[in-house]
Amino acid sequence: MQPPKPPSLRRERIGIIVLCASAAVAMSPAVGDGARDRSTALAAELAGRGITAAPGDMAWVDPPRGGFSPLGARSRAVVRGAVRGEPTDLYLVDTRLSPEGVLLDVSGVHNLTETSGADESRPVLRGESLAYISRPLIEAASPTVHVLDLDGQRLPGGADWTAIERIQHAITSFQATGRLRGIGRRTFAIDPAPGDEPGGEDAGHGEPGGGGRRPSNAGDVAIALEDDSAVVVRAGGREARLPLRGVDAPLPPWIRAESYEVARPGNLVTWAVDRVRLVIGDAAMQTVKAVAFTALDFVLRNKEAVTGDTGAEDIAEDLGTSTLDPPVRQIPIDPEIGWPPAPLEPWVTPALPGEGQWNPQGGDAFVRKLEGLPPAFMTTFIRADRSRKATRVYIALWDPRQVELHMMAGTVEPKGATGEAGPGLIPRTPEVMKRVVAASNAGFQAMHGEFGMMADGVVYLPPKPYAATVAVRRDGSTVFGTWSEDESIPEWMLSFRQNMTVMVQDEKWNPFGRTWWGGTPPGWADKTHTVRTGICLTRERFVAYFYGADVSPEALAQAMIQARCAYGIALDMNAGHSGLEFYQVAPSGELPPLGRPLQGEWEAEGEVSGLSGYRFRGRRLIRGMGLMNFPRYIRREARDFFYMTLRHLLPGPALAPRAAPAEAGEGVWRTQGLPQHGFPYALATTGIRPDPARPDVRLRVLKVDPRTVAAAPASEPASPPPPAGAGAVVAVLGDGVAAGPGAGQGELSSVWHSAGAFSASPTSPVGGAVRIATGHASSAGAVAALGVNDEDGMLIYVERAAAGPSSAPDPALSPDASAPPAAPVDPRDARLLQDFLARLGCSSRIYLRRPLAVALGGDTDLAGAAVHPPSGPRAVRLTRAEAPGAGRMFESTPTVPHSVWYPLQQKRVRYFKKPKKEESADGDH
Repeated sequence: MQPPKPPSLRRERIGIIVLCASAAVAMSPAVGDGARDRSTALAAELAGRGITAAPGDMAWVDPPRGGFSPLGARSRAVVRGAVRGEPTDLYLVDTRLSPEGVLLDVSGVHNLTETSGADESRPVLRGESLAYISRPLIEAASPTVHVLDLDGQRLPGGADWTAIERIQHAITSFQATGRLRGIGRRTFAIDPAPGDEPGGEDAGHGEPGGGGRRPSNAGDVAIALEDDSAVVVRAGGREARLPLRGVDAPLPPWIRAESYEVARPGNLVTWAVDRVRLVIGDAAMQTVKAVAFTALDFVLRNKEAVTGDTGAEDIAEDLGTSTLDPPVRQIPIDPEIGWPPAPLEPWVTPALPGEGQWNPQGGDAFVRKLEGLPPAFMTTFIRADRSRKATRVYIALWDPRQVELHMMAGTVEPKGATGEAGPGLIPRTPEVMKRVVAASNAGFQAMHGEFGMMADGVVYLPPKPYAATVAVRRDGSTVFGTWSEDESIPEWMLSFRQNMTVMVQDEKWNPFGRTWWGGTPPGWADKTHTVRTGICLTRERFVAYFYGADVSPEALAQAMIQARCAYGIALDMNAGHSGLEFYQVAPSGELPPLGRPLQGEWEAEGEVSGLSGYRFRGRRLIRGMGLMNFPRYIRREARDFFYMTLRHLLPGPALAPRAAPAEAGEGVWRTQGLPQHGFPYALATTGIRPDPARPDVRLRVLKVDPRTVAAAPASEPASPPPPAGAGAVVAVLGDGVAAGPGAGQGELSSVWHSAGAFSASPTSPVGGAVRIATGHASSAGAVAALGVNDEDGMLIYVERAAAGPSSAPDPALSPDASAPPAAPVDPRDARLLQDFLARLGCSSRIYLRRPLAVALGGDTDLAGAAVHPPSGPRAVRLTRAEAPGAGRMFESTPTVPHSVWYPLQQKRVRYFKKPKKEESADGDH
C-alpha cells in the first residue's frame, strides 16, 4: 500500500487540471463573429437566428464567473429584440461564457412576452427580479408594467392539485422558459392620466421592429426597481410602489393588477395535444387530428349503417335517464312573457321522443330560478345530420331578459396586446356568486386567428373586421353582429368576443362563404366530425348555446337553423375544451337538499374558493360531456369563458307574514293586472301585516324596477298615448310632504331616478336626474316611506293602509307645504315603517308625513280604486322603458366576398406564422 499523497500535491494536481481545462475553453471557437464583447457577440448570434437586437438592449442576469469556471459558465441574458416587421419582445437567452466573459455558445432562446400589439421597453434588472413596460401600438389598449421572477414561478398550493397536474405544469413551464420551475409573473395595467402624450424612456424612435403608431397614453410611463421587494411606477405625474411578491397591497385607482394565481392544466389528452403542437407545429397537429377524426368518422358512419343506430340509447344516457320519453313537466306560459318559444321542428325523421321539446331547467338542487317567474333556462336536443342519424346537438336556451351574459378572460388565453391576461375567475363577491347560474367555453385560442376580445372594458385583443361577434352593452344587454371595417370600439360596448365569420345569419348557412371551420389543415375538405359548440340569437330574441359531441360544421349550422337562429357563431371545438355547466351558489347550509348521492361523473359540490362561507353545486349540460377539470368555470380558468347570472327582476321572493294566522295571498307580490306594458315587469304590489301585536295594521307596498321605467315631471307635455310598450304610462306619483311643522331643511332628502337606477341623497346625484319624492331623514311622524334596496336597486314604497286612500288630496302639492296631516299619527307606525324597510334591505330611506298620491297606469290607486292622476309641480310620470335583453348590432355591415374579409382577418397574427404557400388558404383555427 502506497502512502497517501500530501494535501499540497493534491492541490497542485487540481490546479494543473484547472489550467488545462481553462486553456481548452480559451481555445474553443467563440460565436457572434468572434466579438470579444459578449453583448455584441450575442447580438450577432441572434441576428443569424432572425432576431434583431442592439447590444444596449441586453441585461445579463449572470456575470462572467472568472478563472474558477474553467469549463464555461452558464449565463442568462434578457434581450429586447424583434423579428423582422414585428414589434419588440423580450427573450430569455441561455448562453455559455468563457472565464473572461467571451460568448461561447447559445443553447436556448425563449420569447417571454409574445405580445401581439405592443413594444417592450428595455428590461430593468435587479438580482433575479426583472421589470419592463409593454407600450401598446393600438389605441384601445393600456400600457402594462410586468415584473418577472427569474428564480421561478410560485407553484400552486393546497390539495386541489394532483401530482400529475404538477408534473404537467412543470413540463409546460419547461417548454415555455427552459425551466421546470418556470418564471414568476405579475402584471399591472396603467390607466394613464388625461393628456398623456408620446415620449419618455424608449419612446420607440429607431427601435428594431418598431414603426407602429403608439397611442398618446403609452409614452409617459417609467419604472424602477428600488430593491428586491418593490417596483416603482411613475405615470402622468403620479407614483406608486408595488410589491414584487407576497401579499397583494392596496393599489391606487389608476393601476389594476392581473391575478398571478396559476390555473390548473387541462386533462392529459388536451394538455398533451398542446405540448406536441409546440414541437411539431400547428399545421402538423391539424393533420394528425384530421386523420384521427376522419378514421373515427368512417368507423361510426359504418356502425350506424350496419346497426341502424338512431342515437336514442346514447341520448338517454347523456340526459341521465334509462330511456327517452317526451317531457312531462309543463309550465304555465304567460302570453305577456312569450317564454319558452315553440318547440323545434325535427330535421331527422322519424323524430325521437322529446326531440325538439323544451325541458325547463331551474328551481331544483342544481339550477337557480327567479321567484315568481318560469325557469330562465330550457334544454333540448336535435339531430341535424340526415346521413348520420345518431349525430345530435344539445341546446341550452335562455331568456336574456332574465339572464345576463358576461365575458371573462383567462389567466393564459387570450394574451392581450400588451401581455395582460385576465383574472380567469368569476368575481368573488356575494352579489355576483349568489346569482351565477351557468358558464361555458368561448371561442378559439388566440393562436388560432387572434380574434378580438374585451371583458369589462379591458381590451385583450382588438376587433377584427367582418368577424362574428357577441357583445355586452353597458346596460347589460346581449347583442350579436358582424364587425365592420371600422375597428374602433363603440362607447356603449362593455365586452365582446369574436370567432371567425358568422355561421348562420337569418337562418341561412355561411353567408361569407367560409370553407374552413377548424379541425383540419388548410386546404382539406372540412368534413371533420368532432366536438363543436356555438352560440346564437334566435328569431324570438332568445340566446342559445349548442354542443355537439360528433358533428360537422354543417350539422352544427343545421341545428342553429332548426333553432330559428337569426345570428349564429361557431365557438371553440374539441373534447375537453368545450362545454357548459350549470351552477347554484349559496351560503353554507343554504343549498337546497339533494336527497341522494351526487353522480360524480356529471355532478359536483364543494366550497367556493376565494369566498369564505359559500358552497356551490354544479352539473354538466349532459352526462357525456367531456369538459375537462369539472367543475371547471367555478374555479380559476386559463382560457377565456362566458358566465351567466340571473338578473334582478320583479316580482321577487314573497314577504313572510308576521301576524297570525296569515291571510290568503298576504306578502305575495302581484304583477298581473298592473300596467306593465311588457316584460320584465315594471311594478309589483302586495299587502302585509308586519306587526304581530297589531294584526289589524296593514301596509300597502309598491315595488318599481328602475331598469324598466323612465321618469319625467308630470308637468311636461306628454306624448300622444302610445300602444302598449315603450313610452306607455306605468304610474304617476304625487310627492308627499316636503316639510312639516318645525322641520329644518337640513333634515330633508330625496329619491332620484337617473340612468336606470334609483338613489337617495339630499341633492341631485348626477345631471338630469329626476326627483321622485322628497321626505325626512327621521321617521318621526311618518305615515309612509320610500327605500332603495341595497342589492337589486328596486324602489319600495310603503304606506299604512289605514292612513286613507293613496289618492287623497295632498297639501304638499300646493304652495302651503306645512299643512297638518289629514289624520292623527300613531307613533308606533313610524318605527314599523323603519323596521319594515330595514328588513327588506333598504339602507337608503326617506320618510313621508303624508302618503304619496299614486296612480298606477295614471288611473288606479294602490287599493285598486279609480283616481285622477296627480298633478302639480312635484308630480312625476313613470313611463315604460326598454329593459336589457338581446338583439342585433352592426346590421349595416355588408356581406363581402372572401377576397375582402380574409386578408383583413389575417392581420396581426403572431402566434403561429403560416408558410407562404399557405397564405391563400382559409385557415385561421
